[in-house]
Amino acid sequence: MIKVENLCKSLSLGEQTLNILTDVNLNVTAGETLAIVGKSGSGKSTLLSLLAGLDQATSGHIYIQDKDLSAMDEDGRAAMRKQHVGFVFQNFQLLPHLSALDNVMLPLELSGESQAKRVAIDWLTKVGLGERLDHQPNQLSGGEQQRVAIARAFACSPDILFADEPTGNLDEHTGEMIEDLLFDLNAQLNTTLVLVTHDETLAQRCQRQVHLLDGKLIEHQNDTQSRSN
Repeated sequence: MIKVENLCKSLSLGEQTLNILTDVNLNVTAGETLAIVGKSGSGKSTLLSLLAGLDQATSGHIYIQDKDLSAMDEDGRAAMRKQHVGFVFQNFQLLPHLSALDNVMLPLELSGESQAKRVAIDWLTKVGLGERLDHQPNQLSGGEQQRVAIARAFACSPDILFADEPTGNLDEHTGEMIEDLLFDLNAQLNTTLVLVTHDETLAQRCQRQVHLLDGKLIEHQNDTQSRSN
């Protein structure tokens, strides 16, 4: 599903070079749940952005279903995301002037889904927001906003779901509810889930963890004791 070969990302800062990621190699199989963990500044979110085609590597290759992202221009990467990828972000990334229903409908309409409204309603109902369709983000709690974001991400039936600190802005109880929802839906659809988190409990729910330190992959950990999804 995802294959990473000798991936590097660096930035030029005047006469100096900042190495963000160095020679990262990684394979993610279809249906796998993978946590990218590490301290702030270790390169976690940068790696996630590169995997999703939101940023370009300095060198190396990323293959999504055997398609090389490094060989694509921005339009090509956008088409890949549209076809294969869903996102859940820490700060929800909802459009503030749109209702919950419209936020979920928008990517469906952009993808050409003829039944966008019906599909959006079905997904908002699945995440427990069937009575909040017309509410705008500022009328929803943080947990409710993240449920809208999860409905939006899954509504387009992505092969891969990328989640960047999906519970980072939520209290512990609400975060646990969002975790349960995320993993339950992921299991139902057999979506490949790749998430960035500093929450060890959330990371342990994944089948595997990848540890980054100063931009280098330092450990693969198979968690055979991970909790059932």
